[in-house]
Amino acid sequence: MSRGRQHPLLAKVFVVLFVLGWTAGSLHSAWAEDSYRAALSLFWDGRRLEAAETRQTESQLAFQRSLAMTERLLAADAVNADLQTLKTWNLFRLHRYTDTVVYAQSVLNTRQDYRIIETMAEALYFLGKNEEALAAFSRYFTLSPDSDDRRSSAYYYVGEVYYRIKKYEHADIAFSTAVALEKNMYYWWYRLGLVKEILGQYRRAYEAFNASLALRSNFQPALDAKERVRAKSSL
Repeated sequence: MSRGRQHPLLAKVFVVLFVLGWTAGSLHSAWAEDSYRAALSLFWDGRRLEAAETRQTESQLAFQRSLAMTERLLAADAVNADLQTLKTWNLFRLHRYTDTVVYAQSVLNTRQDYRIIETMAEALYFLGKNEEALAAFSRYFTLSPDSDDRRSSAYYYVGEVYYRIKKYEHADIAFSTAVALEKNMYYWWYRLGLVKEILGQYRRAYEAFNASLALRSNFQPALDAKERVRAKSSL
């Protein structure tokens, strides 16, 4: 056989192998995409269950399953940004705050992702690392778009950090921004009312407690606080 010509049978074999290889690659990509969607769906199932006080065990199981699936996918695609973010979210929801920070920092050493930064900031808050949390939230606000749905929660946690370190004017600004962005969080209104009360702004505190009770009428801390500021003032 001439070196300049390829045997017809061998050429067919090469074509078949090429097609099979392409098909296998496509199937793998499709499988990975479907698996990511399944892992993400499990995560959101966990969030929905988390909202029900009686279903915390089920929510934790959903997060564990999502994390396990995500880690298997990361073993084959370790730099996938969405998978890295989903792993960070799951670790946080499992209350593994130290693991959340360690993993988030390992990702952020190579690239910046505002989703991971925000989750890390919340984990730092729960670990009591106030200054580090504020620094991380600041990075998040710089990098994230105004439309990001975690901005309201980020402002709420910034308010909690400032409340913790007794910078009440700063807490007032942060809580006020949080409730302006998301008006249906009864607990956030309550926390804003507490800050207003500390600052001696009793009418505004009263209004904030009323806003909290409009969302959850039987929330006893807000009921007590409302009566307390009424007693302190001429309301």
